[in-house]
Amino acid sequence: MLALVKLGTLLLRNAAIGLTQLEAALRNQVLYGGRLGTNLIELGFLDLDLLGVYLGEVSGLPVATRPLLDSVPAEILALVGSDLAHELGAIPLAWLADGERQLAVAMIEPNHGPYLDALSAQVGAPIAPYVVAELRAHYYLERHYGRPRQARFVRPGTRPVPGAAADRRRTQPPGGMVLPQPVTITPRSRRASTASPIAAPPVSPSVSLLEAVRALERADHREQIADALVDFGRGRTGALLVFIVRDGNALGWRGHVETTMGAHTRVEALSLPLGGASILQAAHDDARLVQGPPPTPGKTVERTLWESIGAAPEPAEVLAVPVVVRQRVVNLVYAHGLRGGALEPEVVGAITELVEHAQAAYVRLIQAAKR
Repeated sequence: MLALVKLGTLLLRNAAIGLTQLEAALRNQVLYGGRLGTNLIELGFLDLDLLGVYLGEVSGLPVATRPLLDSVPAEILALVGSDLAHELGAIPLAWLADGERQLAVAMIEPNHGPYLDALSAQVGAPIAPYVVAELRAHYYLERHYGRPRQARFVRPGTRPVPGAAADRRRTQPPGGMVLPQPVTITPRSRRASTASPIAAPPVSPSVSLLEAVRALERADHREQIADALVDFGRGRTGALLVFIVRDGNALGWRGHVETTMGAHTRVEALSLPLGGASILQAAHDDARLVQGPPPTPGKTVERTLWESIGAAPEPAEVLAVPVVVRQRVVNLVYAHGLRGGALEPEVVGAITELVEHAQAAYVRLIQAAKR
């Protein structure tokens, strides 16, 4: 949190944003995740290039600009590899031209020692970190490595800010870089995986209602809110998914699915439009619990959801509960019963109670962020 506080303080001091804008960005960060700069951009309060300049000020490091990120050849990308690059939020750029052999790497967290150590061990050379804005990093990770972004980072919603400062001289080191001719890497098409789901063994409930409530009361980060809801659903539901609601879409965040292993990756790739005849749509529009058989004709939102997570058989009954914070639906909790059957009444009641505690936890985290 220290770097975030420094960034907010610097932006306020330089009148790049106002206090009200900072508070709005902090509130959105609690509700939707992402870094402070990401939320400022999405709210239209800051330009992405200008954010890079301020991240350079905060970190004291050179900035990974678009020209540098555009020019990375395939052999440099292969030094780190897709899995580690995504895990660390890091994009290799080039070998530095002068002095000790170092690999320049654009990083979301360029001052995080363990990440630098992991990259150095991978490439067998010291790392020269460059700072890069989170939204820009996710875009280039997808572009260069072909792995689709999480739905949370697909719609940046940027708005240009007039008079944005140019990148500073330190965006390149004095000795420069060894930059080969630009190479275009064709990204993988964004389509659902056709791989067959892997059957998962039965799961027994491991978290009681009281334990889940206590976890929500102790939560000091939004991820812990989602984890408490999902953990309670294990062994009690065929699926329990938590969606982020943004721009008329339900974006996959966390989830448990009884019929497939590795379902979290499928959940994170979900982006479901909230429209038409849908249980999720009804829960969102009415801001209340909706339970019953899903709409059956045609290609419904629920059927798209089941196909994406490998739910089988198709559930006979589904549940959607909105998480409402200050009159705004910020999450939708979806659930269906074990083996596609009906949900037990006590499970429905418990999920409803947990959602109320989740709402209170969000309010507490927002107040803490503003302080």
